[in-house]
Amino acid sequence: SEEAGEEEKEEDRRLKRLRHTVISWLSATCPDYDTLHCCPIESHLSVLIPMLIQALEESDPDLAWQAQGCAELAANTPLHRANGVLSKVLEAMHTVAQSTSWQVRSAVLPFLQVIIYRHQFLISATSMHEIQGLMIELLSDSQVEVREMASQSVAVLVRICGESLALELLGSFTEWSDEPLQMRGNGEEDPGASAARSKALQTRHAGVLGLAALIAAYPYDVPSWMPGVLVRLANFVSDPNPIRSTVKKVFGEFWRTHQDTWPMLKEKFTDDELFSLT
Repeated sequence: SEEAGEEEKEEDRRLKRLRHTVISWLSATCPDYDTLHCCPIESHLSVLIPMLIQALEESDPDLAWQAQGCAELAANTPLHRANGVLSKVLEAMHTVAQSTSWQVRSAVLPFLQVIIYRHQFLISATSMHEIQGLMIELLSDSQVEVREMASQSVAVLVRICGESLALELLGSFTEWSDEPLQMRGNGEEDPGASAARSKALQTRHAGVLGLAALIAAYPYDVPSWMPGVLVRLANFVSDPNPIRSTVKKVFGEFWRTHQDTWPMLKEKFTDDELFSLT
């Protein structure tokens, strides 16, 4: 009815005003990481930050832009492990990541990138493992934009945690990338077959993105396991998109970051590996 429509519009306006209030308040009170040692509203951040992340799906581009800037500021705000605020914020991010909106799920990831980098010496091993699990879960998200953002986040996580994590994840990503693709047959395709084909492509893309994250974590080095990963990725260059575009992007970035030291780095490749990559 017309009355119900007006009530819905008023609710949307009320939500927009509330989001403006939260953004203005956080922007005014969250200090820069290198200034104050304690945020005045630190104890409330586990409630306010999810509201901020959800505002990133706002249809108003100005409000969404303000929310993004405020989220970056909030992620840089010092949180303390002793009072439990840091763990509560991380728990809240797990809840927000279950949103039905892919924009919200995607927005959680850059926030986590900043917060784990700024607080890497305060986050417990258990919380870091849970963050790792969330990023790996989103690497298999149904939305390609979320998967791509998760790949960037995994690269940041590997840089922080070191090569031991890269080796730990390598097996899973390799297994996912081995997922056989199902070709569409002639004629009409039933919904079950279509869903299975999409799921296989999604899984394989998740594996390729995971391997891409391991490469991206070492922009100026070539660990012993990297030549084999690059050769494996080269085998997917003929796969359908989005896998093909991901592989091309990986190699474009690899050559860009390694070209200055390539005469020295290529000694880490065998002749067969170099042949496969050229």
